[in-house]
Amino acid sequence: MTTILPEQAAALRQLKEVCYEIGVDVVVIGAVAYRVWLDDENRMTEDVDVAVALDVDELPQLTDRLAIRGWRQDARWEQRWHSLGNARVDVLPVGPKARQRREIVWPRAETRMRVVGYDHVFHDAVERELAPDLVLRVVPLPVLALLKIVSYSDDPHARQKDLRDLVALMRSYEEDGERRFSDEVLDVGVDYQESGAYLLGRDLRALCTGEDEEDAVDRFLERVCNADFHVPVAIGGVGSGDVDRPYARGFAALARGFGPVGSTR
Repeated sequence: MTTILPEQAAALRQLKEVCYEIGVDVVVIGAVAYRVWLDDENRMTEDVDVAVALDVDELPQLTDRLAIRGWRQDARWEQRWHSLGNARVDVLPVGPKARQRREIVWPRAETRMRVVGYDHVFHDAVERELAPDLVLRVVPLPVLALLKIVSYSDDPHARQKDLRDLVALMRSYEEDGERRFSDEVLDVGVDYQESGAYLLGRDLRALCTGEDEEDAVDRFLERVCNADFHVPVAIGGVGSGDVDRPYARGFAALARGFGPVGSTR
């Protein structure tokens, strides 16, 4: 069971109840999903991110019911809602139209948000217990990695936490299973320390069924595998400069697992 604050758990219980009432799928994404899968005590968040299977024009079906329960919309961030207990919940309306167009158009701000990979969010999510008497569907790690790759690539300077999460994910991926010792890894001569990144690359390759998903990962790898790329902020106790070059080996292993664009392996 992951660690979330009591007010976050209460907000998610209300959100789940309302989504059940209107028959809408809801999936936990973002930092809470990250903490579900990785035991990272340094990665705390004040926000809970969820994706709901509604388009923007259908969202009042959900938000009107939340407002009755005391929720209020943030004055600045259109996707952010504050529960009666003052938990912050970012609600992303990623319905069929948004997934087809690969974007959300926020009506108040008239801004566009790219949403790549969300078919996998709803199709591949699995149930997890987040708190006592609170079971919700949570995005699995390969899909979460894809979302973070897209988010970071869209705004590298503002989304440094996504890069930090990806580095931690590469380090820990499949650490508790047998895959790191399987022929899948041994036959290609990948070191144990980079095997998690390599396996994540393999799983991302299998996941990316659309050209836009493949292109998003490829553009990310092109950036982070460049010899001039350095981790620009302290991540996991390592700062910028030559000391961050171990990350280069992880990124190279990720790229090796993913393979060239157009690969089907």
